[in-house]
Amino acid sequence: MPSRRARHRSRPGDRLLALVDSSTGVVVVGIALLVVLGAAVLALVLGGDPADRSAAGAGPTEGPTPPAASAASTAAAPPTTLAPSPTPDGPAGALLDCADRELPGGARLRPEDDVRGDLLAAGAPDELVATDEPTGPGDLVLTVTGGEPRPGSRVVARFGGLTVVDPSPGTPTPEQLDRRRALAAAILANPTTHAPEEAAAVLRSADVDMRLLSLLAVLTAREGVDVASFPRDDGAEGPARSVLLTAVGGAPVGSGQTATAALTTWLDAQLPPFAPDAVEVTADGVLLSHRYVSDPDGLVAEVSP
Repeated sequence: MPSRRARHRSRPGDRLLALVDSSTGVVVVGIALLVVLGAAVLALVLGGDPADRSAAGAGPTEGPTPPAASAASTAAAPPTTLAPSPTPDGPAGALLDCADRELPGGARLRPEDDVRGDLLAAGAPDELVATDEPTGPGDLVLTVTGGEPRPGSRVVARFGGLTVVDPSPGTPTPEQLDRRRALAAAILANPTTHAPEEAAAVLRSADVDMRLLSLLAVLTAREGVDVASFPRDDGAEGPARSVLLTAVGGAPVGSGQTATAALTTWLDAQLPPFAPDAVEVTADGVLLSHRYVSDPDGLVAEVSP
């Protein structure tokens, strides 16, 4: 799973879908999408009054206008911090390292009896694997099993014979899924979007975390993006939470690229839940990632107008 390093941040309706399905020429579609997608998505991701949204129209190179934080968006918990694992090369050690980077603050693991000893031997802290602590409806509690996940659960990660499972993952409502599809379709239809077939197929399926998709929609409406891929670990299920960008506004981004600083500065100004939890600058581009949550669509809906 990608490493954590930084902080970073949609409700299109029928008009977006109508634009995507229109037979109008590419240039007209591009202009219309920049106007309609920009207005709709910025209103959702950035919030605030119309004057604030207008001021936020400048691209990353002109400096962002951070949105007004809502009570829900400012209450993000700090990341889970684990003790160093004494067996980092084993499956249990790799699992704990991943949990440190990928799970939000307060998340817990409930290992089954046959794997609990492995996690404890690898240095799992008590607060992470405690099974007798009470949990609330909003708490993230994942199961670690040495067998096959139960029907209806979601595989979060696999490490050798150990599997991290969300026993009751959130499911988007039909309305939330329609929003996700509309955003993904609008991003693809914009002539400033460039993506190889594999990345384009992920967007067509709308199998992208709503937090990440919202952020991509804003960047598309502002300047346009080149999407190289949506990396995910082997065997991981659920919407993609990471994206590798190779250019923004036609300018390459990555190690040694001039446009990288403007992009990372803009990303730093975003607020939860849209703000990426990790921004990694590499020779291949800039990798954005969000930590795992069970119901990202519901999380975005909570802070959206």
